[in-house]
Amino acid sequence: MSACIVRVEGEIIKDKNSLQNLKKFLESRERPVWLVVSALKGIRNLISESIEQVFYSGAESEYIAVQLNNIWKEVTEIEPEGDFALETERLANLLKGIYLTGDYSPALKDAVNCQGEVVTALILVHVLNATGVHADLVTPAEIGLKATADFGNATFTSVDVKKITDRDVPVVGVIPGSYGITETGRLARSGKSAADYTAAFVAGESGADRLILWDATHHFYSADLHIVPDAPLINRLTYAEASELAYFDHFSLHPRTVEPLIKRHIPIHILQPKSETHEPVTIINTENFIAPNVVKSVACTDDITILQLNGPGVGLKPGILARITNKLAEASVNIKSVITSQVSINILLDRRSGRKAEHFAHELGFTAVSEIQLLEDVSLVAIVGHGMQTSPGISAKLFSALANNHVNVILSGSGASDLVSYMLVRSADRDKSVKAVFDAFFE
Repeated sequence: MSACIVRVEGEIIKDKNSLQNLKKFLESRERPVWLVVSALKGIRNLISESIEQVFYSGAESEYIAVQLNNIWKEVTEIEPEGDFALETERLANLLKGIYLTGDYSPALKDAVNCQGEVVTALILVHVLNATGVHADLVTPAEIGLKATADFGNATFTSVDVKKITDRDVPVVGVIPGSYGITETGRLARSGKSAADYTAAFVAGESGADRLILWDATHHFYSADLHIVPDAPLINRLTYAEASELAYFDHFSLHPRTVEPLIKRHIPIHILQPKSETHEPVTIINTENFIAPNVVKSVACTDDITILQLNGPGVGLKPGILARITNKLAEASVNIKSVITSQVSINILLDRRSGRKAEHFAHELGFTAVSEIQLLEDVSLVAIVGHGMQTSPGISAKLFSALANNHVNVILSGSGASDLVSYMLVRSADRDKSVKAVFDAFFE
């Protein structure tokens, strides 16, 4: 029997209406149900703040225990007990160890942050049982969820499928999302929003008929609601479109979520937590649906910077791009994209990597490069949707919209993919650009 895999936000433990709706959904299932939960935002922030402060004060380990106990009491209205008390003590001891030894390796960082999902999962288990839903905590180790030792960016490699599919139907298993177990038994996280990826891997390996994302932050809109408040929901997306949008600030989906689902064509159903019909508002699958106006979303991000290597001899001198990209790879700096001409190489990076990359470029001492420049006050605006290469006039409409609103495009890129075209503009022009492009394609 295939299992039902549902990814839920930690925030659900504080929303009684959403919990009641989840209870109705769980009671209607006639097969094993697994909830993969992310850390409650307040717990996640508390752990991050404690890590920052623990190097200065050993008392931070005691402080976090008190605060976590307060969160438990606020939600459950009883004193902390059992496994929650043990896991809180474990987290406090990890922080105390960091203070005493000064050791804060990537592996230890993962071990500390994983506790956020564990304690959130324990609260969810208690709350579900209090509503009459029989639930228990099942750790990644207990289902044999294996991961590579790339701490902070781990890849899941295997899971014990029988433990997923052969579970007793009346009991809901709650899995702390975001991490797996390495070959040496250590905890390895798979990055931000990683509960999505965890749930997708379990769904893909166990042959689930769908992956359900049950929360309020995964909804895909045709633009950032902070910029275009009335932007409509996107009802249908392909795997590739969803993965592309996942890289932008206003979408919280883990970029690797679709990866374990593609082989078996398992769709993703996004549900609104307060909807009593339990019908998906967005379906993500393999269907290559081209929208009437081609563009499904106007996306944007400020997490971008441009490293420019300029010079009249750039196009004639071999090895410039290879040397700088190899240097960045050695320093674990991720390159988002590269745009070149005969007189300029433009390397797109995240903002925090810009200064480091600029330093490396100067250090390498390119003779054919007369100017090294870092552009930081920029934003990336993109249109996403299948059919870019087969639909005439898309680029014309895009650039006309920007020109008519007096937006200067610093760099642009299209053609590398059938589903995205992007522009880099001044950060001050970001909102104006999104509105102009949205109006051009959706009004």
